[in-house]
Parts: sequence; C-alpha cells; structure tokens
Amino acid sequence: MLDVIAIGEVLIDFTPAGRSAAGNEQYECNPGGAPANVAAALSRLGARSALVSKVGEDQFGSLLHNTLLNNGVDVTGVSVTDEASTTLAFVHLDEQGDRSFSFFRKPGADTFLHAKDLPLERIDSCKTLHYGSLSMTHEPARTATRTAVLKAKEAGVLLSFDPNIRFALWESTEEARQHILWGLNYADILKISEEELAFITGTNDIVKGSLALQQQYDIALIVVTLAEKGCYYRLADQDGYVPGVKVKAVDTTGAGDAFLGCLLYKILDNGSSLQELTTRQITSMLSFANAGGALVTTRKGALGSMPTTDEINRLMESAKPDNDDRFRPGFHFSPPDNWANDPNGLVYYEGSYHLFYQYHPYSNKWGPMHWGHAVSEDLVHWEHAPVALFPDEHGAIFSGCCVVDWNNSSGLFEDSHGLVAIFTHADTHPESGQPRQRQSLAYSSDKGHTWQKYDGNPVLSEDDLIDFRDPKVFWHQQSGRWIMAIVAGDHARFYASENLREWSLTGEFGKGEGSHDGVWECPDLFQLPVDDAGRSKWVLIISIGDNPDCPEGSRTQYFIGEFDGKTFINDNPADHILWLDYGRDNYAGVTWSDIPEQDGRRVLIGWMSNWKYANETPTGSWRGAMTLPRALSLTSKDGSVVLTQMPVREIGQLRKDSLSWKDVTVTPKTPFIQQTNYNLLEIEAELDVRSGDAVYIHLKSAGQDEILIGYDPADKRLFTDRSHSGVTDFHPAFAGRHGASLAAVNGQLRLQIWLDRNAVEVYADNGLVVLTDQIFPEAPIESIGVSAKSGQVVLNSLQIHTLESIGIPGGRNEA
Repeated sequence: MLDVIAIGEVLIDFTPAGRSAAGNEQYECNPGGAPANVAAALSRLGARSALVSKVGEDQFGSLLHNTLLNNGVDVTGVSVTDEASTTLAFVHLDEQGDRSFSFFRKPGADTFLHAKDLPLERIDSCKTLHYGSLSMTHEPARTATRTAVLKAKEAGVLLSFDPNIRFALWESTEEARQHILWGLNYADILKISEEELAFITGTNDIVKGSLALQQQYDIALIVVTLAEKGCYYRLADQDGYVPGVKVKAVDTTGAGDAFLGCLLYKILDNGSSLQELTTRQITSMLSFANAGGALVTTRKGALGSMPTTDEINRLMESAKPDNDDRFRPGFHFSPPDNWANDPNGLVYYEGSYHLFYQYHPYSNKWGPMHWGHAVSEDLVHWEHAPVALFPDEHGAIFSGCCVVDWNNSSGLFEDSHGLVAIFTHADTHPESGQPRQRQSLAYSSDKGHTWQKYDGNPVLSEDDLIDFRDPKVFWHQQSGRWIMAIVAGDHARFYASENLREWSLTGEFGKGEGSHDGVWECPDLFQLPVDDAGRSKWVLIISIGDNPDCPEGSRTQYFIGEFDGKTFINDNPADHILWLDYGRDNYAGVTWSDIPEQDGRRVLIGWMSNWKYANETPTGSWRGAMTLPRALSLTSKDGSVVLTQMPVREIGQLRKDSLSWKDVTVTPKTPFIQQTNYNLLEIEAELDVRSGDAVYIHLKSAGQDEILIGYDPADKRLFTDRSHSGVTDFHPAFAGRHGASLAAVNGQLRLQIWLDRNAVEVYADNGLVVLTDQIFPEAPIESIGVSAKSGQVVLNSLQIHTLESIGIPGGRNEA
C-alpha cells in the first residue's frame, strides 16, 4: 500500500545558471512541479510515494520519468501523450533567491490527464492523496483531479491540498478562486502561503484568516508558510508559530513542496489522527518541515534537491544555537524557554515575591496565553515555578493581578487566608464570532504552588465591550471594599466588590484624556506620598498598544490625581501626557500587591519589549524579558508632581568588583576609555556639562557594535542610540535614536546605567527620566568610553561595577 499519491503537474524548471561569455543569461534544466516535488520529498525521507500525471512524448518527458524513478517515486501513474509537449517553466531569481515564473503550457501535457488514467484502486487504498490547484486550470485534468479527490474522500483517505497559486495559468483570478474554494471543501490538511491566504480570505491577519478557513471548511490542520520566518499552524483548538531555520538561500524553488513532503512524512510516521496530535508533536513536526524547506533553498533546482532525514536532522542540530543564550540576560528576568510578555499577578505573600507573566509554553512567539510563574525572596534572584494557569473552556488566560485575601472576604479559604488571582479570560463569542474578554478568578491555599479556578467563572462580563481586560485589584481602606481598575479600549473603568466575586461599576476615566495612540491596556492605581511634604497623590498607570503610525510603538503613560473610591480625577489638563519611560522597551508595567507597610515601597516591573517588533527579536528558543524592578516615588518638579523610579536597592548585592575615577577632563582629543571585558555592568556617572557641547557615553563590543548614550546641553535632551548596537535588521523600527527632555541641574548631569547582555537601562537625575532599551550586540561589550563633541566635559565621578549573573534555577541562564 502506498503512503502518499500526489496528483498534478510535473514539468521542467529552467533555472538561472550564470551568463555566457557574450553576457547572455543561461539556464539549466531541472525537473519540478509541485506535486512531483512533494512525492520526491516523501520518497527521499523513506515513504512510499507515487505520482499521477502526464508528460509529453519528448526528451523532457523522458527526463522527468527517469528522474522520478531515480528518486524512488512510483511512476506507474505517469502516462505519456502526443497531444501536447511537456510543460516548461522559466524561473527568475532575485538577489534573495526568491523566484517568479514564466510558463510554456499552451497547453501542456499535464493538462491532458484523463479520469480514465487514474489508478482508482490504488487511490482507494493509499493513506494520503495530495493535490493542488494547477491540475484544475484546464480540462480534462480538472475532471481527473476532482474524480481522484472525491474517490479518496469516499474511501476515508487523508487529503492534503496546496493551492500553489500561479495566476498566469488561469483565465482570471476569479476562476482561480472558485477552483481553490472547491479544493478547500475536501482538504484535511491545507498548506498555504501568506499571500495565498490573503487572496482567499481578504485579510492579511494570519490568525483571523486561518480561523475563518477552519470554521468555514472544517479543515483539521492549516499551515501558513512564512518563508524564512517559519510557519503558523492551526489545529483543532490550538494554534501557534514555529520559527524557521536561517540559511543562505540561493533558490527557493520547491521549498514549500519540501516543507509539505516533510510534514506529511512526519504525520504518517506518527500514526495518530490529526485530532490527537499534541502541541509538542505538531511543533516538532513543523520544526522538521521548516528545516527541510530551508535545506532545499541552499541548492538550485527543486525535485532533485529534496533532503534526506539525516540532512534535516544535522541542520536542526546545527541551528540549535550554541549562542541561543548569548542574549540571555544576566540579571533581568527571562522565561526558561519560549515566549513571555506582560507581568501579571505581582504579589508579596509570606516571605516571597511572586511574578506571574503572560507565557506561551510551546512557541517563542505570542500564542495561546498561560500564566508563567517565578518566585523570589529578594526581587533579584528568581526561581522558575510550574505554569500556574492554563487555558480552559472559557478561553486563554490574559493579564490580571493577585491579591492576598487576608480576611477571606471571598469565602474561598475556609476561615483562613490565601491568594486570589483576578484575570481576563479571552475567547471568541460563539454567536457573533467577535473577540470576547471576561474577568475570572483562581485561588491558591498553598502559597501559589497550585491554583484552583473558581466554579462561578467568569465573575464580570460586559457584553457590549470587545476590549475589556487586565484587571488590577486592591483593597481600598477608606471605603472598606475591593476596587478593580480595568481598561475598555479607550478608557479605564472602576468596579467595587465586597467579596471579589460580585462587582459593580462605580466610575470611568480617560475618554479624551492623555494619549490614545493605541488601545489602553494594563492599568494600575495606587497612592504615594509626595516627597516629605505630608501629602499623597494617586497614580494611574496606563499602557497603550502599538500604533503603526507612531514610531514609538507600545509604551506606558501615567496620570497624577485623586481617587474618591469611585473614579479617578486627573490633576492635569486632559492633553497633558506623562510618560513612564522614554526608551522603546518598557511596556505593561504594574506593581506588586501586599508589600508590607514597614517596607513602604511601591515596586513596579515591566515587560522589556515593544509590540512593534516583539515577535521578531533574535533570541532563539526564548523570547521576552522583564525590566529591573523599580521603586516608585512622587516628587514636585517645576510646580507639578511627577513620578521617579530607581532599581530596587537589592540589585546592589550583585556588585562584584568596582573601579572609580574623579575629576577627569574629557575633550574631543582626550576621550576617556576603559576596557571592561565584562558585559554585566552598573555605571554611575556625574558629569559637569557647563563648558561643553554634546557628551557621549560609548558602550563598545570587540566588533563594530556600539550603544551610544548622549546628552546635548543646548537641546537639553538625553538620548539612547542603538543604530549600530548589533543585530538590528529584524525590524525596521528597531534601530535609531530616541530620548527625552532633561535639564541638567546647575550644569550637572547624574546618570546611572545598567548594562546587560540584552538591555541597557538609563536613569537620569535620580530616576526623573528613564530610558529602557533592548540591545543585541554581536559580541560582548568590552569597553566604556566618554567623549565630548566640543569644549570639555568633566567627569566629577565615575564608577563602574561588574555584576554577577543571577542564574535562575530551572532556567538556562546560569552564568
């Protein structure tokens, strides 16, 4: 019995082969055709494959027949016709190896395949039938293809479909669409490119487009190929991204066919039904397929370039970066593997700080959200804990918070106290098909080790709101009840509860206030004293999502004002915007609940990334890290109250060795340079800038990488420039310079800089201005320099401290 029968075109690809002495472009003859390539890929891997097609009674037809045979493909279903010549395609390659086609198929022999040519008994008994759309461009091949598909469907054979759109071969795009839609009706497995998905569904949103196809056509497995970026899959109620393998591509012809052949091979080898595949199984299969597709691009031609299992395994092994951890931070929190974003559920309880976070445990890109979990006794050294909350019948687990229910107001702890998580359940409304976000509870009686979902979930719904998420709850002493701050697209809402289970709306804030460059997310609301003035103010933190028209991407603002137990009242004019951080990579920051009163601090941590490029950062098998935890304060500045922030004092315990200098004069001809040979650093600098132009701090690697931190006294502007900071080409918005206004007090500039393998955090004027940025230097930073553009700058003092790596147990970032 055959494993796979592929039906459709087999042809000759003429691929570029340099130029003649006269300068004319030359081509070499390579057997190809998508279904034939798939069959060859399967055979190379050890599967029993056959092709059903037709070739011309010419030399090209003989070449194709013999090549298929030599590659182990059963060719008893490949017949010969004298009615037309073998189809030819000329492949044109650009500098990246991407191709376009010119076809000579008017008509081609493959279009003369008749239904009477089909080996129906073999189709009836094979495991999988693979088909594409190009065998349906003309009769009689169209009827032959449809007959084979219907026969296979009737026999319960697994059906694999690849639209493989080539518009030049159709009478019109509408004709192509109609026949592709016919093919979708019968597919169990659909392999489709990004462009093809957009053509068929009318949306560039891969998730929405694939979901629409799955729901409309009941396709068990949909895989969207994303070229070198890998692929996205949708299988039953799970989906996700699987990263590609980076290679030097010379010819991408046949890459998608190799990918599909590898995937079909793995599915057949597994033996389980598609519905039974676990996330780990399908991810492993797609990783293998990505590697197989990548290998084909490293050599010219298609059918003859299909890889073996050993070749794929070797590539996958070599692609496991020995340097996977070269950007793993030394003292910033990062996940053990895969994807992490917003911090959630920050709470201090019985001697431990808990950090929960948005986590996708099966991919290094955003996907179905879980709550990851880590625990610390000092906000510096973390220990990874098992995943705390998993998606369930109510949806994925989006952002939220934790509180200690000291008085068991929830009734969940049997005359004791414990932790309650309040979070957003995210799914799709079964009737409208719109995203739906509702608030739910989970609780823990064993200090956060295990969690129980509340039976009455969800506890808060607003049917008219699509964006309704990220609850932050606290006990409001003055009114004696729980308060929830939550966001609803363009504003914050406030709810009150006696028991954490029943909530009533008390007020709204934000429409027309502050920045609305993106959707509002991740609120926090708390009270802080102002200096030592004996008065307090309320702080409302709001993160705003990425807006393609804003170069800053996602970022965080805050408001200063009052909270009357029902709603927030802004002290400042509605158009007055206060930013938490002027770097590119501090988002969704929230504060810890229940830090003891005797400690007295309000401590915040943020996700150290930006939605503009978060899914693309070059960190390998893991992606996402947190900022340093920061103690927040309020201070009066120029008649207004503003927020300041500095890393928590506990970071100081990481200091190892220190170097210091005093009263060093820097001029354009006499810069200051100090070799460090260590890339985990804390730098403290006090500079006198009264007699100089711009001053620059250079963080340089052994290569050409440089992170530049600068201050221009004339413009009164502090900036970070990561244009040449290392790997920057993964997104056009990453490289560049950005900063904030800052007036040096009496000509004195105080900077504190924390440098990690993947980040630099700059604090000026005791945290009045902060810039947090990811960096990806190709080689470790090995020197610190200070230079002046003109005039002179005096280093009143400079201290460089080397820092220990935190080496999170259970992770992979030990020093």
